[in-house]
Amino acid sequence: MTTDVKLRCECGQVRGVARDVSPRGGTRVVCLCIDCQAYAHFLGRAAMLDENGGTDIFQLAPGQLDLREGRDQLRCMRLGPKGAMRWYTECCKTPVGNTAPSPSVPFVGVPHPFMDHGPSADARDRDLGPIRYRVQGQYGHGSLPSGTHAKFPPRLLARTAYLLLRAKLTGKARPSPFWDDRGRPRVEPLVITREERARFEALARG
Repeated sequence: MTTDVKLRCECGQVRGVARDVSPRGGTRVVCLCIDCQAYAHFLGRAAMLDENGGTDIFQLAPGQLDLREGRDQLRCMRLGPKGAMRWYTECCKTPVGNTAPSPSVPFVGVPHPFMDHGPSADARDRDLGPIRYRVQGQYGHGSLPSGTHAKFPPRLLARTAYLLLRAKLTGKARPSPFWDDRGRPRVEPLVITREERARFEALARG
């Protein structure tokens, strides 16, 4: 069974919907990598990280995302010239999604602050299912939950490859809110300097 999940930035200027969402149709992951932690500090949103430094992310196809309001507020950054494309809102610095540097990889990881599951405390679990993987535990803080993987487990990589293929075959790779019809990013990404990245990583490490 699938559902549509509302998308909303903190201030409400950017709104949309994630269509046909289900626990089987995507992957819920908590990522503890230093890049995700540094990104949270870049946004000034360290509070979005859990007690171990993790970000709760749902992976799905970009064609499932429909941004209906506030597209002019969409921005993009990279932690380096070869880093992932990290999309966020200019208005209130809410993270929107993480993508590969090319639209040929039909994949987006949507951080939890952008998904509006309503007031019910268990609604995220209902819509997305339980957390399947906790990854990149080598960068985590404190006592990590049982089953946390130090890196990316092969099963997750295999599942991601399957979801990428399915997105292409089912037509859910497009349209994308992040790329135009010519495969160009809708917003020129900001690539931060090595010095800036080092500063955000230092904040992440505490």
